[in-house]
Formats: sequence, structure tokens, C-alpha cells
Amino acid sequence: MKLNVGVIFGGKSVEHEMSIITAIQAMDNMDKDKYEIIPIYITKDLEWYTGGCLRFIDTFKDIDLLKRYAKKVNLVNKDGRFILQSAKFIKKELYELHLAFPIVHGANIEDGTIQGYLNLVGIPYVGSNIYSSVVGQDKVFMKQVLTASDIEVVKYVWFGERFYRNKKEELFKQIDNLKYPLVVKPSNLGSSIGIELVKRKEELDSTIERTFKYCNKIIIEEFIEDSIEYNCSVLLTKNGNITSEIEEITTNKEIREYGDKFIRDDDDDSSIKRVFPAKVSEKLRKEIELTSLAVFKMLNMKGTARIDFIYDTKNKKLYVNEVNTIPYCFSHHLWDAVNISYRELLNIMMKEAIDSVVKLEGMTLTLNSDGLKDMNNKTIKEMR
Repeated sequence: MKLNVGVIFGGKSVEHEMSIITAIQAMDNMDKDKYEIIPIYITKDLEWYTGGCLRFIDTFKDIDLLKRYAKKVNLVNKDGRFILQSAKFIKKELYELHLAFPIVHGANIEDGTIQGYLNLVGIPYVGSNIYSSVVGQDKVFMKQVLTASDIEVVKYVWFGERFYRNKKEELFKQIDNLKYPLVVKPSNLGSSIGIELVKRKEELDSTIERTFKYCNKIIIEEFIEDSIEYNCSVLLTKNGNITSEIEEITTNKEIREYGDKFIRDDDDDSSIKRVFPAKVSEKLRKEIELTSLAVFKMLNMKGTARIDFIYDTKNKKLYVNEVNTIPYCFSHHLWDAVNISYRELLNIMMKEAIDSVVKLEGMTLTLNSDGLKDMNNKTIKEMR
């Protein structure tokens, strides 16, 4: 019997369109002999839809047509069965789901939000849990955790909007300890959204104000001018965690932009080039692989994740830059390079999630307690 897998994508995120692309690509590569794929699209208005038309990119170019041909649904738990039911007055069961596969990107959904909702419903899902997703999405949390474990990150300062408004002088003293140029980033966004390069102190105020339009928590870090970017993915398998091929990102841009994600890097005029296998020494390769495995384990991630690095070529120093708990297009090209096909990659991830359900069933998640037996409103009011 095939398992019904609900592929959840979209959501209220500035990386909404990237989620659509990743999900459509992944659904096309899932094993149809093992799984019945059920697309579940969340609009920017947080409405849920399902339907075969959601497998095609043209559907998303006209939201009115999408709403006409797809069915608006809710995901509910009915006596331990996970049901996609119509959102109309008469609740009709459309599909029973056995597994959820969140393929989402960005704040408000990849950051533990969708994982928390799926936990609440009770449905098992593929990939990292709430805690890993929160830390992976928030650059400040991520750097704090890694620094506490002696993993190198670029020197940085972080702050919230209230601190900036009330204690700007104190904040700027902290920033004065950093070397220009500086990179100003929203703490919880990815895909280069809202990132700006600041070369002079006089530019800092206006840049920070623009960045607050994306996020109320900002991170400012030193820009490594003589540097190379490297990416390496990690995959949880039944035999332990393994690393993918390493890629090298070359660009003539100081800061990559969101739109660069939609540019094919094999285009002759592309300013972004991916080189893989990366041209690295055996020593650096080993350092990237071991650090990737350490970060994956430290954040207790599942499924696959991509660890992005910055290598200071002048000082020969490797820094962890970002962690992607749900990589764009699952960075499948890095796994293809080590003879793990896209289909096999997804199979491994889904099999791990299914095996985790069996383990979870043996754990104590609730207590049969009569702790409320002798309680009344008066005793509750007097409790300390």
C-alpha cells in the first residue's frame, strides 16, 4: 500500500516563491511507486489548498484561477487519523495523510512555525523539529550556539529595534569594535533578502532603518573581502550522518541578491557560478566536512541541511556563515555528485521520518494523572 504524503509549501514568507519552486521540483522527483503525493499549498493569506493543478508552476501565476480549480482545505486530527477536509460548511474528507513533508522557506513558516503546527495536529513529518528549525533560521541564535561550542563565526553585533531606538550611542560603540566594510542582515531571513554592505559609518543609520522593514532583529558582521564561499550538505541516514560534495560559489558581486536564486548558473552571462567539486586542498575539504557534521549534530537536525561557509583566503580561516534546515531545491546537485539521486535523497528523508514514528510510539508523551481531581476555582486562586 502506498503512503499518502502531504507536501506542504508556500506560506506567509518573503521566500514564498522559492518554496513553490522547491516543492514542485521535489514532487516531480518523489518515488510514485511508494508514495501518493498530495500537494498542499498555503497562500500568502494563510489559506490552505489542495489539488492536482498545484503540481504545475503556471497555476501560481494567477491566484484567482488557482482558487477556482484547487480545493480549500483544513488539516485535522480525527481520532488519530490525519485528514485533509474541505473548508466548506459541510466538512468532506478528501484525503487521509500518513506523513507531512514541509517544503517551505523563510521566516513565519520554516522557522519552526509549520513544525509546531504539525506537532500540535500530531502528524509525523519529514525534516528537522521545532528547536532545530528555530536556531537554523535565526542567525543570532545560530551564532550564539556555535560560538558556545567553539565553532568559528565571523565577528558580529546584534540588536533589536527597541535597543536601537533607546540606546543607539551604546550600540554604535559596540559596532565601532568591528572593521569596515560591514554586512547588515535581518536576523531571520535567508536568500540574501534585506542584506546590505556598509562601507562607511555615515551609511549605517539609513541602512539599519531599511533593514528594520524586514525584521525587528538585526545582525551586523564584518565583511571578509578576500574570501570564498563554500557549501556542504549533510544527510541523516540509518548508518549515520554523511556529507555531500562541496561546492564553491564564485561571483563578481559584493553581496548576492534575492533574484540571483532564480538565475541559472550555467548561463553564460550569469554573475554567479557554482564550482563542484570545489577546488580545495584535502586539509580544507576535511575541515569543511567535519565542521558540517558537527553543526548538523549540534543543532540536532534531521533530513538534510546545507551548511554555508566563508573562507578567509588571506588568514586561512574557515567560518560558518549560515545553516539551511530546508535548502533551496534541497541542494540536490551536491548529492548527485556523490551518486545519491534526487529520488534516493527524498526516499532516505521520508524513510527516516517513518522510522521515527515507530520510535515515538514507545515514548511517554502524556501522563494519566488525576491531578485535577480535588481542584476547584477557590483552591486554584489561592495557589502559589
